[in-house]
Amino acid sequence: MKRLKFGLIPVLLLLLASCSNDSQAMVEVNLAPVPYSIQVPAEIAKHLSVENMVTSTPNEFTNQAREAGAIAQVYINYREDDGTTHGFAGVYYFKKADYEKAGNPNEPPVYGSKVLEEKSMVLAIAGPQDSIFDPNSQDGKNSMALYTLVYDPKSFKSS
Repeated sequence: MKRLKFGLIPVLLLLLASCSNDSQAMVEVNLAPVPYSIQVPAEIAKHLSVENMVTSTPNEFTNQAREAGAIAQVYINYREDDGTTHGFAGVYYFKKADYEKAGNPNEPPVYGSKVLEEKSMVLAIAGPQDSIFDPNSQDGKNSMALYTLVYDPKSFKSS
């Protein structure tokens, strides 16, 4: 009987661990035409959409970014539970030399903060300055978690 108990405990621990992981299953959100995806919890991913800045909302700023060398630019949008959509973060993809040339060291980065640099290319994020959601609401909690993820290089996967 003792042997059965000791063999059963690891199995139960593995079962419990797999159940807890399911609630935080990670989903890849494709950031095309930026050649990356971001991994976020499934619960947050269902609130997200990605919008190509150049084709959907061309404006003076997107044109300026393109002229500065942005190869790709997208918005990550967040949709609240009530259906209201908010721009959450801008994602910019540059050649490293163009990104560095576009920035002024005495000012905040125009095209976001560099999150990743690979093969002389830069992935930069211009995220929110403040949460527009009540921090105690589910949207507020999602927003804070997403804010952490968009600035974590480990959240991104090259596509």
